[in-house]
Amino acid sequence: MTTRPWRAAALLAPAAITAAALTVPAASASAATPSWQLTNEFASRPVCFTTAGGTSDLAIDLNGSWSTPINIGASGLVAGISVAGTTLIDFYYGTDGTDTGSYTTPPIPAGWSNGTGPVRVVPQPDPASYTLDAEGYVDVKAAAGLPANSSFNITLWANDGTTKQTETVPVTIMSSCKRHY
Repeated sequence: MTTRPWRAAALLAPAAITAAALTVPAASASAATPSWQLTNEFASRPVCFTTAGGTSDLAIDLNGSWSTPINIGASGLVAGISVAGTTLIDFYYGTDGTDTGSYTTPPIPAGWSNGTGPVRVVPQPDPASYTLDAEGYVDVKAAAGLPANSSFNITLWANDGTTKQTETVPVTIMSSCKRHY
């Protein structure tokens, strides 16, 4: 009679181990969920280049908050499309009413954003004198001579060192492009 509980334990132990193993990935997956999202602002508005070529600075908009810098870039580029660089614009809003800006290079510093505009840098370098916001851009260049009425997708990405998020950007080549502002 003493062997029956041991048999039950021997039969149930693998099920318990399997159940425990199945719950671990779910717990770690939720812990690894980033507190920021790359906002897909280009889904409803393709980027347009003319057959004459040119450069377009594509904004990297983030929603949420993060404590480590975020690197940015582009991939999935077709022939005739390249990354001319990445730009970070720092906006200084002086407490004395003066506003200035400067151009540097990414990464996007630690901070937070609502997904539609600049990042509020955290911590602020000198909150007694100014507020600092930043905005990141991937500078995409199209060569002259790409065929009119063609279209393709490129991928913008943001990476905090742990998580890489991407957005698909539709691109069209036209004889002329309408401005979006």
